Amino acid sequence: MKKRILALTLVFALAFTICALFTGCGEKPSGPNPDPTQKPVKATVLRASTPTAPDHPWTLGLQKIAEDVSERTGGRYKIDVYPNASLSEGSEKTMTEQIYTGTIDMGVSPASLCSTIFSCFGFPFSYDDRDHIARVCDSEIAKEMLATLEEKGMHAIAFVENGFRQITNNVHEVKVPADAKGIKIRTPQSATTIACMEAIGFDTVAISAGELYVALSQGTANGQENALSTIYNNKYYEVQKYLTVINYNWSPALIGINSELWESLSSEDKAIFEEVINDSAAYVNELLAAQDEDFIKKLEEAGMQIYICTPDDIAQFREAVVTESLKDTYRGVVGEDIMNRFFQTIEDTRSK
Repeated sequence: MKKRILALTLVFALAFTICALFTGCGEKPSGPNPDPTQKPVKATVLRASTPTAPDHPWTLGLQKIAEDVSERTGGRYKIDVYPNASLSEGSEKTMTEQIYTGTIDMGVSPASLCSTIFSCFGFPFSYDDRDHIARVCDSEIAKEMLATLEEKGMHAIAFVENGFRQITNNVHEVKVPADAKGIKIRTPQSATTIACMEAIGFDTVAISAGELYVALSQGTANGQENALSTIYNNKYYEVQKYLTVINYNWSPALIGINSELWESLSSEDKAIFEEVINDSAAYVNELLAAQDEDFIKKLEEAGMQIYICTPDDIAQFREAVVTESLKDTYRGVVGEDIMNRFFQTIEDTRSK
């Protein structure tokens, strides 16, 4: 009897040992044992901002940068995106200054707010098409202008569209310069924009962007000039009746990183950020170009009366505006040397 009990005890002990070895006592391991020497990746969190709404291409471009940088660096960088200049009380000017100081790490900002030298891009009726614009943005003078922002605190990497500017008003259709007479048009506090609108024949009044909707609704101004995306997203169609699609000028925005942060990056990370940002800029520009026709349709559906200028109309506007007097105004704002070189670049990059 004792031998039988001993034998059974040995059998049970052997079975228990086998169970422990092969099944973990009935529980399968959920995965490989973690390497105790391997530390988890600690992400560096960066703050990126833009003055545009969450669904605007500038914001979508920053979100794409955030996703691509995280993937390319194995999660070492996490970029939080803040639309509507929400870290800057809604002010795109304050937002730009915060990138300079490093309060915000990176963002998309209108180039004219970064430096007055970028006003040269907005000289009226300068470009044949968007391909021409792309060649100008890739020119030596454009790269030199980007480099001047380093001393202000921004490493600017890529141009994105701020759009072709159009004209709206509440008085009557504007088809040719003679139609501008008697219309009081809002401009930003920009000497070049004021000079351009006055050359066309408008009366001008400088009003900040934040006050524009109310000013239009109250009649402080009869009209304004902006990109189609701004006209639609800011609902100016609610307080403006007539839209003239004139493409009278084009202006850029910049994707930039705080200079001190940029210098702290390794050469490998700099290469990743540059490639990702340039890819995102191309993506943003494609989105904005594709949206033009859609915005015209939406504004028409919203009740605006739309006139698209013909080549003959444009020729009349060009004759009224593109003068030596206006060129001198731009030279005074931008600087004579840069402006003259920019004029030459525009001509050198035209399709032959």
